[in-house]
Amino acid sequence: MQKIKLKNVHYRKSTSAFTLLETILSITIVLSISSLIPLFFECYHKTIQLSNLDQTSEWQLFLVQTRLELEKATNIQVHPEKLSFKVNDNLVTYSKYNNILRRQVNGKGHEPLLHKVTNWQITNEENQLILKVTFSNNKFYTSKFPLTKANEF
Repeated sequence: MQKIKLKNVHYRKSTSAFTLLETILSITIVLSISSLIPLFFECYHKTIQLSNLDQTSEWQLFLVQTRLELEKATNIQVHPEKLSFKVNDNLVTYSKYNNILRRQVNGKGHEPLLHKVTNWQITNEENQLILKVTFSNNKFYTSKFPLTKANEF
Protein backbone atom coordinates (compact mmCIF):
# COMPACT_ATOMS: atom_id res chain seq x y z
CA MET A 1 0.00 0.00 0.00
CA GLN A 2 0.98 3.44 -0.80
CA LYS A 3 0.92 6.24 1.60
CA ILE A 4 -0.87 9.36 0.49
CA LYS A 5 0.48 12.48 1.91
CA LEU A 6 -2.14 14.97 2.74
CA LYS A 7 -1.20 18.52 2.55
CA ASN A 8 -2.36 20.71 5.30
CA VAL A 9 -4.71 23.30 3.93
CA HIS A 10 -5.03 26.40 6.01
CA TYR A 11 -7.73 28.98 5.63
CA ARG A 12 -7.16 32.42 6.88
CA LYS A 13 -10.06 33.86 8.67
CA SER A 14 -8.91 37.41 7.95
CA THR A 15 -9.20 37.00 4.17
CA SER A 16 -11.97 39.13 2.76
CA ALA A 17 -14.33 37.42 0.37
CA PHE A 18 -17.13 38.70 -1.82
CA THR A 19 -20.19 37.33 -0.13
CA LEU A 20 -23.65 36.79 -1.49
CA LEU A 21 -24.93 39.67 0.61
CA GLU A 22 -22.38 42.06 -0.92
CA THR A 23 -23.31 40.85 -4.41
CA ILE A 24 -26.99 41.52 -3.81
CA LEU A 25 -26.18 44.93 -2.39
CA SER A 26 -24.01 45.92 -5.39
CA ILE A 27 -26.66 44.74 -7.87
CA THR A 28 -29.26 46.79 -6.00
CA ILE A 29 -27.07 49.91 -6.24
CA VAL A 30 -26.41 49.41 -9.97
CA LEU A 31 -30.11 48.87 -10.71
CA SER A 32 -31.07 51.94 -8.68
CA ILE A 33 -28.66 54.12 -10.58
CA SER A 34 -29.74 52.60 -13.89
CA SER A 35 -33.38 53.32 -13.14
CA LEU A 36 -32.55 57.04 -12.73
CA ILE A 37 -31.04 57.39 -16.23
CA PRO A 38 -34.42 57.86 -18.00
CA LEU A 39 -35.28 60.61 -15.51
CA PHE A 40 -32.07 62.45 -16.39
CA PHE A 41 -32.93 62.25 -20.10
CA GLU A 42 -36.43 63.54 -19.41
CA CYS A 43 -35.04 66.51 -17.44
CA TYR A 44 -32.62 67.25 -20.27
CA HIS A 45 -35.43 67.14 -22.83
CA LYS A 46 -37.60 69.50 -20.74
CA THR A 47 -34.68 71.90 -20.37
CA ILE A 48 -34.30 72.02 -24.16
CA GLN A 49 -38.02 72.69 -24.53
CA LEU A 50 -37.89 75.51 -21.97
CA SER A 51 -34.97 77.12 -23.76
CA ASN A 52 -37.11 77.22 -26.91
CA LEU A 53 -39.88 78.87 -24.90
CA ASP A 54 -37.40 81.53 -23.85
CA GLN A 55 -36.79 82.37 -27.50
CA THR A 56 -40.52 82.45 -28.19
CA SER A 57 -41.19 84.73 -25.23
CA GLU A 58 -38.30 86.96 -26.32
CA TRP A 59 -39.90 87.19 -29.76
CA GLN A 60 -43.33 88.00 -28.29
CA LEU A 61 -41.87 90.66 -26.01
CA PHE A 62 -40.02 92.18 -28.97
CA LEU A 63 -43.27 92.35 -30.98
CA VAL A 64 -45.17 94.07 -28.17
CA GLN A 65 -42.40 96.63 -27.63
CA THR A 66 -42.03 97.33 -31.34
CA ARG A 67 -45.78 97.73 -31.88
CA LEU A 68 -46.04 100.22 -29.01
CA GLU A 69 -43.09 102.17 -30.34
CA LEU A 70 -44.34 102.19 -33.94
CA GLU A 71 -47.72 103.56 -32.83
CA LYS A 72 -45.93 106.75 -31.69
CA ALA A 73 -43.48 106.80 -34.60
CA THR A 74 -43.24 109.35 -37.40
CA ASN A 75 -41.01 109.53 -40.47
CA ILE A 76 -40.43 105.77 -40.74
CA GLN A 77 -37.55 104.82 -43.05
CA VAL A 78 -36.94 101.24 -44.13
CA HIS A 79 -33.51 100.16 -45.34
CA PRO A 80 -32.52 96.56 -46.23
CA GLU A 81 -31.35 95.64 -42.70
CA LYS A 82 -32.21 98.80 -40.80
CA LEU A 83 -35.38 100.44 -39.54
CA SER A 84 -35.33 104.12 -38.51
CA PHE A 85 -38.12 106.33 -37.19
CA LYS A 86 -38.66 109.34 -34.99
CA VAL A 87 -40.34 109.26 -31.58
CA ASN A 88 -40.59 112.58 -29.70
CA ASP A 89 -37.81 114.17 -31.82
CA ASN A 90 -35.46 111.23 -31.13
CA LEU A 91 -34.19 109.08 -33.98
CA VAL A 92 -34.72 105.41 -33.05
CA THR A 93 -32.86 102.78 -35.07
CA TYR A 94 -33.26 99.01 -35.12
CA SER A 95 -30.29 97.24 -36.72
CA LYS A 96 -28.43 93.95 -36.63
CA TYR A 97 -25.12 93.94 -34.76
CA ASN A 98 -23.20 90.64 -34.81
CA ASN A 99 -25.85 88.08 -33.83
CA ILE A 100 -28.28 90.41 -32.05
CA LEU A 101 -30.95 92.86 -33.12
CA ARG A 102 -30.34 96.09 -31.26
CA ARG A 103 -32.05 99.42 -30.67
CA GLN A 104 -30.26 102.77 -30.62
CA VAL A 105 -31.58 106.24 -29.87
CA ASN A 106 -29.92 109.12 -31.74
CA GLY A 107 -27.09 106.76 -32.77
CA LYS A 108 -26.16 106.11 -29.15
CA GLY A 109 -26.64 103.19 -26.83
CA HIS A 110 -26.89 99.47 -27.34
CA GLU A 111 -30.18 97.89 -26.26
CA PRO A 112 -30.37 94.22 -27.33
CA LEU A 113 -33.86 93.28 -28.48
CA LEU A 114 -33.33 89.78 -29.93
CA HIS A 115 -30.44 87.36 -29.44
CA LYS A 116 -29.03 84.64 -31.73
CA VAL A 117 -30.29 86.31 -34.91
CA THR A 118 -28.69 85.09 -38.12
CA ASN A 119 -30.76 87.14 -40.55
CA TRP A 120 -33.48 89.76 -40.43
CA GLN A 121 -35.29 91.60 -43.15
CA ILE A 122 -37.83 94.40 -43.09
CA THR A 123 -39.96 95.55 -46.01
CA ASN A 124 -42.85 97.94 -46.58
CA GLU A 125 -45.86 96.57 -48.44
CA GLU A 126 -49.34 98.08 -48.62
CA ASN A 127 -49.20 100.25 -45.48
CA GLN A 128 -47.59 97.45 -43.49
CA LEU A 129 -44.10 96.77 -42.24
CA ILE A 130 -43.24 93.10 -42.71
CA LEU A 131 -40.51 91.80 -40.44
CA LYS A 132 -38.83 88.44 -41.07
CA VAL A 133 -36.29 87.08 -38.58
CA THR A 134 -34.24 83.87 -38.72
CA PHE A 135 -32.59 82.64 -35.54
CA SER A 136 -29.42 80.55 -35.22
CA ASN A 137 -31.45 77.35 -34.62
CA ASN A 138 -33.09 77.94 -38.06
CA LYS A 139 -36.41 79.03 -36.56
CA PHE A 140 -38.11 81.60 -38.74
CA TYR A 141 -40.60 84.21 -37.50
CA THR A 142 -42.63 86.74 -39.47
CA SER A 143 -44.76 89.62 -38.25
CA LYS A 144 -46.67 92.49 -39.80
CA PHE A 145 -47.01 95.94 -38.28
CA PRO A 146 -49.82 98.16 -39.60
CA LEU A 147 -48.93 101.75 -40.49
CA THR A 148 -51.32 104.65 -40.04
CA LYS A 149 -51.34 107.84 -42.09
CA ALA A 150 -49.64 109.69 -39.23
CA ASN A 151 -46.54 107.49 -39.21
CA GLU A 152 -46.10 106.70 -42.89
CA PHE A 153 -42.94 107.58 -44.76
